Amino acid sequence: MSFILNNCMATSIIFVLTLFVSIAFNKRIASLAISFLTMLFGLFLLFYSFAKISGLDALDIQIKGIIIIGEGLILLVITSVFISVQEAKKKTL
Repeated sequence: MSFILNNCMATSIIFVLTLFVSIAFNKRIASLAISFLTMLFGLFLLFYSFAKISGLDALDIQIKGIIIIGEGLILLVITSVFISVQEAKKKTL
């Protein structure tokens, strides 16, 4: 568990890179799933820090969890815009 807590920001960056790769290959469902997975990872960090960790370490993990949740929401918006633009292009063709 300490590996995940120490490398949570690197894990979220891997989620972002995977999302952009799935967008490049036009995998819509995969990109939506990755954005939801990013938000769930942030929620996991947030709830785990409330339940198991105390002191300033908990505050650090909580802030990182909130940042990752925000990142997941931004990725969800980017994915939704990308999908809607793709659908608009299909309708015009």
